[in-house]
Amino acid sequence: MAILELQRINELNDFETEWNQLLSHSLDNNPFLTYEWLTSWWKQYGKGRTLKLFTANNRDGATSLIAPIMYSTYRVLGLKLRKAEFVATPDSDYHTFLVTNYQEATKAINPLIESIMEDLSDTDSFVLGEVPEDSYTAKLLENVNVDGVGTNRSVINSCPYVALPNNHEIYLQTLGSNMRRNLKIWEKQALKDYRVEFVKYDEIGTVKEAMKIFFELHQKSQKAKGNCGVFSDGVNRSFHTDVANAFAEKGWLALFFLTFNDKPVSAVYSYEYNGKLYAYLCGFDPEYARYRPGHLAFKNLIKYGIGKKLKEFDFLRGDEEYKSRWGTMVRNNFEFRIPKRGLKSKFYNWTTNSRSFSYLYGVRALSQRLFAKVL
Repeated sequence: MAILELQRINELNDFETEWNQLLSHSLDNNPFLTYEWLTSWWKQYGKGRTLKLFTANNRDGATSLIAPIMYSTYRVLGLKLRKAEFVATPDSDYHTFLVTNYQEATKAINPLIESIMEDLSDTDSFVLGEVPEDSYTAKLLENVNVDGVGTNRSVINSCPYVALPNNHEIYLQTLGSNMRRNLKIWEKQALKDYRVEFVKYDEIGTVKEAMKIFFELHQKSQKAKGNCGVFSDGVNRSFHTDVANAFAEKGWLALFFLTFNDKPVSAVYSYEYNGKLYAYLCGFDPEYARYRPGHLAFKNLIKYGIGKKLKEFDFLRGDEEYKSRWGTMVRNNFEFRIPKRGLKSKFYNWTTNSRSFSYLYGVRALSQRLFAKVL
């Protein structure tokens, strides 16, 4: 096992080429494990934290497994707790190891967890959350056994998704009759009153300009619901602007707008990566709510994915009711807790034991700052 400790963003920058090459061969390859996502997140939120890469190599020296772990100090109910967790918690919807050889990784997982545990002498908890149930990382963690002790696994979130067929009309037939009828009504109403178009961000302006419009639409729709909105935080806006710019350069940014007479009225901020569409956040202008612009945007984005021969449309974390209307299946996210001794560890496990509290902790967009302040 090898441990590499990184505390400054420029140190992480040195690994861009190597990381991207390894990730391209990873069995658990998602946008939240990309160099671009991790470095953008660390730039905005890494202060006061420590990042360590735990790696395992094959006999021939090739890397088979990398675990990107960060150490953070939180204040929970007035008590300081130091926690080991995946990098970019809680903003990443999925967390996985970088796994390039599963057979070798199964041999390395217990020694790797032992190395992490030995390094955790000054931490109070070791929690690996938002691990997709169908990932190789979940399989590895389910088989951990260190000194006769395994992991404690629980479901922390559900992630609805659609397996995309080859034809959009075939897909529409999988929807409920009410949903199909409503989509036709909403679309007909919109086309009667406006010139309706579905456009990608580069038809709106620069990435920065398009993201600004998206932020405004998201905030408007959230405030109409009585919520503060993800992007009331300037740091979060900076983080996603950095991600959008980096993803755009790679061709991964799938930021789309529904426009009425050239005016953006709804948007879906998503990523097109490794044969899938990941719908991260959306927003709409409440002034046009009667046309259901958000639903019309999703309809067009799913049609886009089918046209690109993508295999899946992922709604990501959250079991919001609107997602179930799109003929979704559900992928669960697991949380794995590796038991640690001590009163603080027991206190942390007790305060975050229920699914509802864990959901509050795990959900994106500043959730960690709702009940725990990073120090």
